[in-house]
Amino acid sequence: MRSYELVPTDGHKSFYHKAIVEVDGSGTETLFSYGTKIISKDSKGNLTRFYVGWTATTGRHIKAFCGLNKAEFLELPVSRE
Repeated sequence: MRSYELVPTDGHKSFYHKAIVEVDGSGTETLFSYGTKIISKDSKGNLTRFYVGWTATTGRHIKAFCGLNKAEFLELPVSRE
């Protein structure tokens, strides 16, 4: 498994190590915001949501990771994995 720091898409320089993406052997990328598992994207682009809530900062991380806004993210069912 490898990981990388998420790059902002909103003009900011960095998320200052608060948004990390882990990539497993199958190519699935999982976003962690402040150490909390938020959402995964498999190699086909399918999204799996793990986080129940929404904060402004985590929302910025989600937007940079997969492009979803608050309404789109909250519409996804929450996985209990």
